[in-house]
Amino acid sequence: MARSSFRPNRRNIAGFLRSPETRALIERKTRAAEAAASDAAKAEGWGGQFRTDVETGDARARGAVIGDYSTPYPEVSRRALLRGLDAARGAE
Repeated sequence: MARSSFRPNRRNIAGFLRSPETRALIERKTRAAEAAASDAAKAEGWGGQFRTDVETGDARARGAVIGDYSTPYPEVSRRALLRGLDAARGAE
């Protein structure tokens, strides 16, 4: 039986990842994750002070939500970030 192979079209993939629509989507999802994580931390009685870092350079776009600075407990921050990621899945 012949083995099929997959060869990605790197030029089209790179073009898709550099498109303004993809960059806007990354920023929206990152901001939604931050807002949801902040709400989750506040529901547990903490300040919910998360930091968002969105970088859109020529080569790539990336977004990051960085932990809760209002709590000394990493597990509180981790739980809130996980809830934020779940909430960002449904954000448009």
